[in-house]
Amino acid sequence: MRHATDTRRTLAGLLVTLLLACAAVVATPAVRAHADNTAYYVDCSASSNGTGTSGSPWNSLTGPNATTFGPGDQLLFKRGTTCTGTLHPLGSGSASGGSITISAYGTGALPIIAGAGATDAVYLYNQQYWEISNLEITNTGAVKGANARRGVYVVLDNYGTGTHYKISNLSVHDVNGNQSKEVDGSAGILFAVIGTTTASAFADVDIDGNTVADVARSGINMSSTWLCRPSIGCNNPAWTPWTGVVVQNNTVHDTDGDGIVVQMSQDAVIEHNVVYNAAKAGSSNAGIWAWDSDGTVIQYNEAYGTQKNSGNNDGQGFDVDYGQDGTIVQYNYSHDNAGGFILFCGCGGGSHLSSNAAVRYNVSENDLLRVITATGTQDSKFYNNTIYIPSSSTADVFQVGGAWNDLTLANNLIYNLGSGGYTYTTGQPASNFAWRNNLFYGNHPTSEPTDAGKVVTDPLLTSVGSGGTGIDSVDGYRISSASSPAIGAGVVIPDNGGLDYWGSTVPAVCPPDIGADQYSSPADSTCLASENLGFEKGSTTGWSKWNTSAVVNSDAHTGTYSARISSSPASLEQSVPVAPRTTYRVSGWVKSAVAGEVVNVGVKNTGGLETYASASGTSWTYVSADFTTGASNSTARLYCYKSSGTGYGYCDDLAVTPVTNHVVNGNLESGHTVPWRNGDYSLSTTASNGTYAALANSSLSGGTLWQIVYGLSPNTTYRLSGALASATAGDTTALEAKVYNGSATTSASTTSSTYSKVSTTFTTGTGVTTARVYCHLSSGSGDGYCDEVTLTAQ
Repeated sequence: MRHATDTRRTLAGLLVTLLLACAAVVATPAVRAHADNTAYYVDCSASSNGTGTSGSPWNSLTGPNATTFGPGDQLLFKRGTTCTGTLHPLGSGSASGGSITISAYGTGALPIIAGAGATDAVYLYNQQYWEISNLEITNTGAVKGANARRGVYVVLDNYGTGTHYKISNLSVHDVNGNQSKEVDGSAGILFAVIGTTTASAFADVDIDGNTVADVARSGINMSSTWLCRPSIGCNNPAWTPWTGVVVQNNTVHDTDGDGIVVQMSQDAVIEHNVVYNAAKAGSSNAGIWAWDSDGTVIQYNEAYGTQKNSGNNDGQGFDVDYGQDGTIVQYNYSHDNAGGFILFCGCGGGSHLSSNAAVRYNVSENDLLRVITATGTQDSKFYNNTIYIPSSSTADVFQVGGAWNDLTLANNLIYNLGSGGYTYTTGQPASNFAWRNNLFYGNHPTSEPTDAGKVVTDPLLTSVGSGGTGIDSVDGYRISSASSPAIGAGVVIPDNGGLDYWGSTVPAVCPPDIGADQYSSPADSTCLASENLGFEKGSTTGWSKWNTSAVVNSDAHTGTYSARISSSPASLEQSVPVAPRTTYRVSGWVKSAVAGEVVNVGVKNTGGLETYASASGTSWTYVSADFTTGASNSTARLYCYKSSGTGYGYCDDLAVTPVTNHVVNGNLESGHTVPWRNGDYSLSTTASNGTYAALANSSLSGGTLWQIVYGLSPNTTYRLSGALASATAGDTTALEAKVYNGSATTSASTTSSTYSKVSTTFTTGTGVTTARVYCHLSSGSGDGYCDEVTLTAQ
């Protein structure tokens, strides 16, 4: 969606923006001679100008633009009237005194602010605590595209943090600006940060209940010069994220460009919006998306009719673009979009990256060309979506672009009556993608993926193809019968959001249903109890015994029972459900009857190296280790094991739980090293898990690959783990971590020519939220290999 030149255009447009900002300020001296909490009135139909009171309103924008408003003030426009020009009131509200409000008074139609081709119809510059509502806003010039034009433009220029902006119940339409989407570009509603000397950002922005239509270019957009970080390919000005951004309940339609875009934000929410007929012009656009933002939640939206005209590479209803981590796209309805349902875009090349996205519990009907497009994402998941492709369609279900991908697709219900298939590239083969427990019904092209948990029989949906307009019009995609093969046929995905498209509870322990509808209601407590991980059934139910082991009712860690390994070697084992390409922690409590005799808790058959933790004391000790599953795994083998000695070994309260891995692309399965730096494609097929591993050798500067890890918590202990090997026995290959404020480096290493798991820990300091992680050939002249790299909070 964004491309490599976009960042340069953002900075190049800064001078233009500064000139526009200066030109927009009215030269009339500002007036401030009243107490706060004052109401001002504007009636642009009045024959003579007044003083701004209810009995003597202003009759143009000159009075408001010459006034510095204060906390609690109101600026009210008479309904049924039109004011022409740019509204640029001055002043700011405050947290203690309240916001300044712009709204309407009287009866009848909304008051109109007609920009008449000016750069802006409504303009705020370095101001905060404003609420704008109940206006109709237009900005139509004689020649479309003659200059940038906006309906509402809110700007911070080297300001620091601007707080509290609510834009609600506006009707913004007929803004015929140019096709720029930068900080000084054209939009119905645009928030922008400019300047490069003082890091600036918005906080507490609520854009709620507006209608934006017939706009060139963007409907609702955001931009900032403080945008740079490695995931978008630049370093300065440094990324300064906006917070508290909510875009909700808006209707955006007939835009030349994008419908709704959130940028440079942390934990923004885009929900309950409708976008249709977006992307009418020829540049790359989509309906609803975010860019250069982390933790964005896009939910309960409808996107349809997005166009894909000449010059538009995209045209999807939704997009997970590059420069993002942790985006969630859930509970949305996508239909009839010319470019498809969803784009995963690492489109900028180089270090441009999206990572850890989850696209889940959405419904797609008759999305065209390619329903799912993967052109670059790392460590991401697409699961429990329902996709319907009618018989008249030639759309591909899945299409891969030229970038790198590490994407898991699980529990999706793909009802394909069309003639399209699954398209990969030479550099991005099918093996880069993990397909698990999907239901494929209808036509089965030869390119349909291999899937060990594949279901191919009729899912018995209520009425496919019956979706209309409206997010509540898709009940035809609910499961109609308890006989559906989709029921209970999914793989458990950690942190699944807890709800399906229709608000039913999704199990966290029991296998879910396939698709966006959770028809069945299994009890997680029953499924958890059946695993018997705390041995409270009083027996080895659920476990397999190897040699002599038992469950005993003496000296348990918690409850009544624990496992006792009676001879050595011996173990208890069971298969537990896991999701593919997911990081977990295996843990438990162990002790030994004889000091020094080791008891292990671990997992094997994970798709990677066997992973375990151990202790040898005579008191209960908590042990844990982290691992990442392979592309085809739906189970792992959990065990309690004692290898030698004469005494008993004990285990209790075993668990396999998902954990957040702060390393991106730790398994290298995208076929690229990004965001590891110092050597693009410095890969080896000598892997411990999957196809690829990181390759460190003397051809790299310092013999190392490294990445910066973000989002750590201050004063917190982290464990860095990985599988390491040296091509030449005796050479040292190491994993290292350095807290980003320059404190001491911690490392773990191997000299073995076969893979082994290593780990080390470090603690962040006060205010420290980043670290560097290295895969390093620290001695020798051969090759070093790193795989299954994880960084987890302890």
